[in-house]
Amino acid sequence: MKKRILLLFSFLAINNAISQNKNDSIYMDKVYSLFLKANQFIYTNEDSTYYYYDQVNKLAKEHKDIEFLIGSISSSNKSAGHFYNLRKMKSNIDTLDSIIRFNKNEINKFDSPSYYINTIHLDKGTYYYLLNDYEKSREAFLSIITSTEALNEEEWNVYNIDLLTSAYSFIAKTYFNDGKYDLAKEYYTKNIHILETKKADDLYKINRNYSLLAEVLKSQEQYTLSNAYFKKSLEHNLLNNGNASSIITEANHLLENYLSTSQIDSASYYLKIMKENLAENHPRWSVFHEAKAKILEAENNYLEAEKELRIALQLVKQKWQDQAHNDIAEAYNKIGLLHSKFNSPEKALENYNLALEQFSTNANPSTINQTAVLKILKNKAEILNELSNPSESLETVQEAIQTLDLLKPSFKNNTDKLFLMEEAFPVFESGLQATYNVYQNTKQDSLIDNAFFYSEKSKSALLLEALLSTKATAFANIPKEIIEQEQVLKSQINHIEKQLNHSENKKIEDVLFQLKKEYRNLITAIETNYKSYYDLKYNAQVISVSQVQALLKPEDLMLSYFYGNNAIYTISITKNTKDMQYYKLDADLENEIITIYEMLNNPKSDLETLNSKTYTLYKKLVAPSLANRNAENLIIVADGLLNYIPFSSINTNSERTKYLVEDYAISYANSATLLKQLTEKEGINNEALAFAPSFNASSSTLLALPNNIEEATSVLHYFKGKTLTSNQATLENFNTESSKYGILHFATHAILDDETPEYSYLAFQPNATNTNLLYVSDLYNLNLNTNLVTLSACESGIGNLKRGEGFMSLARGFYFSGASSISSTLWKINDASALHIMDAFYKNLSKQETKDIALQKAQVAFLNTNKQNALVHPYYWSGFVISGNTAALASSSNLIWYLLGTVVFILIGGILRKRRNSRI
Repeated sequence: MKKRILLLFSFLAINNAISQNKNDSIYMDKVYSLFLKANQFIYTNEDSTYYYYDQVNKLAKEHKDIEFLIGSISSSNKSAGHFYNLRKMKSNIDTLDSIIRFNKNEINKFDSPSYYINTIHLDKGTYYYLLNDYEKSREAFLSIITSTEALNEEEWNVYNIDLLTSAYSFIAKTYFNDGKYDLAKEYYTKNIHILETKKADDLYKINRNYSLLAEVLKSQEQYTLSNAYFKKSLEHNLLNNGNASSIITEANHLLENYLSTSQIDSASYYLKIMKENLAENHPRWSVFHEAKAKILEAENNYLEAEKELRIALQLVKQKWQDQAHNDIAEAYNKIGLLHSKFNSPEKALENYNLALEQFSTNANPSTINQTAVLKILKNKAEILNELSNPSESLETVQEAIQTLDLLKPSFKNNTDKLFLMEEAFPVFESGLQATYNVYQNTKQDSLIDNAFFYSEKSKSALLLEALLSTKATAFANIPKEIIEQEQVLKSQINHIEKQLNHSENKKIEDVLFQLKKEYRNLITAIETNYKSYYDLKYNAQVISVSQVQALLKPEDLMLSYFYGNNAIYTISITKNTKDMQYYKLDADLENEIITIYEMLNNPKSDLETLNSKTYTLYKKLVAPSLANRNAENLIIVADGLLNYIPFSSINTNSERTKYLVEDYAISYANSATLLKQLTEKEGINNEALAFAPSFNASSSTLLALPNNIEEATSVLHYFKGKTLTSNQATLENFNTESSKYGILHFATHAILDDETPEYSYLAFQPNATNTNLLYVSDLYNLNLNTNLVTLSACESGIGNLKRGEGFMSLARGFYFSGASSISSTLWKINDASALHIMDAFYKNLSKQETKDIALQKAQVAFLNTNKQNALVHPYYWSGFVISGNTAALASSSNLIWYLLGTVVFILIGGILRKRRNSRI
C-alpha cells in the first residue's frame, strides 16, 4: 500500500512540476534525476534517501517551487515510515504543516490541491497509527474521506481512490485493534464497495480486504460469513499463484472456523490445501503440523495430536538452529496445554518448564518475550495447584506478577486489555487459591498478607484496564510533548524488538540499547515531575495489610473481595485484626447476583423475594466476615458482579427485614491502594457548583428529570456556591467554572457503559451541535481538586465483561482529575426520592458528618419515613453509594454560619438585656 501510494504521488508531483516549470529544463533535469535516485533507495537505504530528497528540497526552495517541495518531503516521509523513524516523520509532518499554512493561495492553484493535502493527512494518520494513538489517526484519515467524497465524479482519479481506500482500510484496522468489530466491519465493507466499483481490476487489494473483513467476522464468531470472505480471498490466491504464506494463513483461518463449529471434515479439507501449497523446505510447515494437531485434538486423538506438535517443535528448533527463542517456547507451551486438557498434569508441567528455559539466558527480555513468559507462568501456576503443590505455585505466581509489572508500561489498546483479562487475572486467582490452601492447614497470619497483595494487584490491573478503556490521550498535568515522546520511544522499542525476534543484528541491538536508556531517563523524569501521571501508568506498588490498618479508624472494617472464575475470596481487615474467607463460585450464585441486581433496579419486583435472596447472599459473602467484629463502618472493595450490588440493600435477618445500612455506614473503593492516595488529597474549598440541565423530547433523547433543578438548588441550602440550571448548565460552563469549587453536584444523566467504557458520559444542557457530553477520556484533561463529586442520576447495566467498567472508568477519570470522593447511583433512581435523599445527605454533611455516615443517616431516615408505603423498596434508596475518601468536609456551610450567627445574636441579645437590667 505504502509503495503504491509513493509511486503514484511521485508520478503526479513530477508531471505537475514539469508542467509548471517547462521553461527551466536544467532545474527540472536535476530535480528529476535526484527524485529517481532517491526512489531507488527509499525502502533499502534510509540515509541515501534523505540525502537525495534534501538535495531536491534545496533546489525547490531556491526556485520557490512549493509543489515539488511538498512532493519531496512527503515522499521522504514514506521512507521514514518504512524504517520506523518516527521522529523524522514528525519533523517532516510539522514542516509540511508549516508550508501549507503559509502558502495556501499558491497551493490552491495546483491542478490537484486536495491530493497534496490528503497525502499529508495520510502521513499524519500513519504516524499516529504507529504510535497507537488511534483517535488522532482516525481524525487524519477521516479528513481524507471527507474531502475526497466531496469531489465531483469527474474529479475522481486513481490517485484519489488509492488515498481514499487506504484511509478506509486504516480506520477499519484501528477499530479492529480497539475491539470495535461492528465499526471495523462497516469500514471494510465500504472499502470493498469502493474498490469493486472504482478499481475492479485491483484484485489483490479487493481480496486483501476480503481477508481482513473475514478476520473481523471471525472475531465476532460469525463463522459462516467469515468463511465466505476467506474463501473468496483464498480462491483468488490459488488461481493467481498467490503468496504461499497468504494461502497457508487463510486456509488455517478456515480450518479454525470449521473446528469452532465442530465441522471436522471441512477443517480437514483445508488442512489438505495447506499441505498442497507448501514447498518441501517452506518455513511454515510447523503451522501445518500444529493445524493437524488441532484436528486430532478435536477428535480426542490425544497421542496423535501430541506427535504432530512434537514434529512442529522440531521444525521450529531447526529454524532457529536450536538457539533459545520465543517460537520454541510457544511450541512447548502448546504441548503443555494439550497434556493439561487430557489430564496429564505432570507432562504439562514438564513442557511448561521447558518453555520457560527458552528465556532463562535472556537478561534483558523484550516485551514480546515477557508476554510469552506471563502466559506460560499462568499455565504453570494453574497446573501446580492441580498437582497440590501450593508452595511452588506461589513462587510461580510471584514471578508472573513481576513479569506483569515489567509489561505494564507497554499496555496500550484493546488487545492488551483482553490480554489482561485472559492471562493476568488467572495468575492472581492461582495465587489466592494456593495461599488459601496453605492457610487452611496452617492459619498462618502472614498468608493473609500474601492473599491481600494478590487481591490488590488484581485491582491495580483492573484500574489499568479501566484506563485502557477510556482511550484518554490528553492529561492535564503533563505536557502533550512528553506524552508523545513517551509514545514514540515505546513504539520504536517495540518495533526493534520485533525485528530482533526474527533475526539477530548487532547494529539494531545497539540502537535498542540507546532507546531503552532514553526511555528509562524519560520515565525517571516523569516520576519526579509528574507524580500522578506516573502513578497512573507506571507505579506497580500496592498497599500492604499493615498500611491499611494504619489507615483505618477503630470502628472501620474493610471487606476486600476477589471475584475469580472458580471462587470468591474475602479479606477482612480492621485496625487490629485480619481474616480470609472463601466461597466456591458456581453458575447458580452468579445468576442469583444478576437476579438481585435486576430486582433492585425494578421498583415493582416482589420485596419479600428480594429480601430473601439478599439474605442468602449475606450469609454466603458478608456474614462470615462480620462475625466477632465490633465495626460501625464498612469499606467495601468490590469485584466482578459485586460491583453492581449496593451492600446497603442486603437483608441481614431471616425473620424480619433489617438492612445492612441500619447497622453500618457503608462506603466503597476501587482498591485500597487508590483509597490511600485519595485520603492524602484535600479539596480547594467547600463551595458547591451544582448543574441541572433540562431535557425534553425536542432537544434530547434522554428523559426529563422533573425534580433535578430543585435538587441542585437544595445543595445551596447548606453550602455556599452557585447553581447552573437549564441553558446555563452547559459543558462550556462546566469547563470554565468547575476548577473553582470543592463540591460538584450533577443532577443530570450519567450514562455508564460497561461494554464500551469510553462511551460513558455526563450529559449537560442539550445543544444544536450535540457537544453537550463529557466523556470519560475528557476527565483526564481536567484539574478539579474537589472534595466531592455527586452524580445523582446514573444509568448502568451489567455488561458482557461483568466488572463494572463503566463506573470504574468514570471514577478513575474523576479521581485523576482531582476528586477525592464520588457519590453516585448504581441505577437511575426515582427523581423524587433522589431529591429527598440528596437534601438529607448535604444537610448531614453540613453538620460535619463523614460522607459515609451522612449517606447512612439519609438512607435510614428515608427508610423510617416510608416503612408503610412502596418507597421502602430498595430501588428508591439503596442505589446511592459513596466511594473514595469519606472524611468530613471542613466547616464552611451556610447552615454552620447561620447557626453561629444565631448563637452570636442570642449572646449579644443576652448581654444587652443584662446591661439594661443593671441600669435599672
